[in-house]
Amino acid sequence: NISVKLSEKNTFGERVEVLRVKGSGWDLDTISDKGLPSLDLNRIRELRNLKKLKDEDLVNFQRSSLLDSSSPNPSIETLLHAFLPYKFIEHTHSTPFLYLANVASSEKIIEEIFGQEVAVVPYIKPGFDLAKLAASIHDSKSGLKGLFLQHHGHFAWGETAKQSYDNLILQTIKVEKWINKQKKP
Repeated sequence: NISVKLSEKNTFGERVEVLRVKGSGWDLDTISDKGLPSLDLNRIRELRNLKKLKDEDLVNFQRSSLLDSSSPNPSIETLLHAFLPYKFIEHTHSTPFLYLANVASSEKIIEEIFGQEVAVVPYIKPGFDLAKLAASIHDSKSGLKGLFLQHHGHFAWGETAKQSYDNLILQTIKVEKWINKQKKP
């Protein structure tokens, strides 16, 4: 999944902050602007104030926050993209991170590889609770460049698309190098 925070015009012609996030079912290899629905970012961020939210209510709220109602459903991880303060965010399930996602000592390994640059988020089913927990962990640490979601995947970010992508690739390469070192006798 990918996202970017921008300013766009709403129905009233007013400029509003929006989150463009990959729509469910779209392939990044062939995605167009239609596959990146715009949501009213301030409205979506208000959900962080809630204590609980059912998945069905989350999907409904996200749909009601779309600038164009004909857009595809936004990703179930939209809130996590919205709750993090960065302009560009990338989320992958790359093989090296998935390898670590299912290792019992993954938290220690992530710290060994990244020090304090990548925080570990314990497993919670994707959706509202995961977004709140991950954002809370993010907010409790400074200098983070990524989040590792146990049994799930990896988030990286930046203030430019290139910086976000480079962070994603560099972090993935670090994990790959760590894995390869473990294979050597």
